[in-house]
Amino acid sequence: MLQGKIEMKSINISIDVEPDLYGGKFEGITKGLDKFIGILNKYNIKATLFVTAEILDKYPKIFQNLKKQGYEIGLHGYKHERFDELDLKEKKELLKKSVKIYKNVLKENPKGFRAPQHSIDNETLTLLEDYNFKYDSSTIPWNFHHIFLPQIKIKFDYNFKKMKIHKMNNLYEIPITSFILPFSALTIRFLPFFIFKIYIRFVNLFKNKIFFMHSWDFIKLKKSRLYNRCPLKEFLKRFDYMLNYFNKNNEFKTIESMCLYD
Repeated sequence: MLQGKIEMKSINISIDVEPDLYGGKFEGITKGLDKFIGILNKYNIKATLFVTAEILDKYPKIFQNLKKQGYEIGLHGYKHERFDELDLKEKKELLKKSVKIYKNVLKENPKGFRAPQHSIDNETLTLLEDYNFKYDSSTIPWNFHHIFLPQIKIKFDYNFKKMKIHKMNNLYEIPITSFILPFSALTIRFLPFFIFKIYIRFVNLFKNKIFFMHSWDFIKLKKSRLYNRCPLKEFLKRFDYMLNYFNKNNEFKTIESMCLYD
């Protein structure tokens, strides 16, 4: 069980490190992460990175260095496959392979997991326990953006999961913060700036907050309608504004440090 209570006004910045949207290249890692880290360093923030095992294997030094700097590294599948579309045998094989790569690169067992495209299911949660993961951070309760963007596959019943950090058997579920729209890079880009400023003030009422984004949010994606609505330069400006706002009244934490484990 949790040792003590979650501190008031805490926030985590998490980023899913995966192949780039539209093309599957890796510019989000080779170019985008530098922009991301640069903005975080301005506020002395350490984030949580959920990284596919394929990328860990391909760019080990990047994540070894980030770990030394105090960043938390979790797993994000092997090649960014949806776990709810795999059979049990496939899930076992991919998790086994991913954990092996993680341990080889970072010399420890992974503690955190985020399913690609939030595709967590009960079978995968059980397997995470078998591999001694401490937490999953895949669900986005009270999030209805997939109604407006049907191409985003999120199960409707996920909308009614618990919002607070809670324990399921031997595993913690640490939901991403949401209210109608997820607390995410998508919302930064989707909302007009003055409405976004209202949105983050509402989100600030939460005791602890999990924000998420992707490595490809920090590169040019001209095929994306959201990118055309809010290009990279404007997105970076909004992201910096958000960090500056929360820096005044929150403590930035990695996801692991938001909880104390048995």
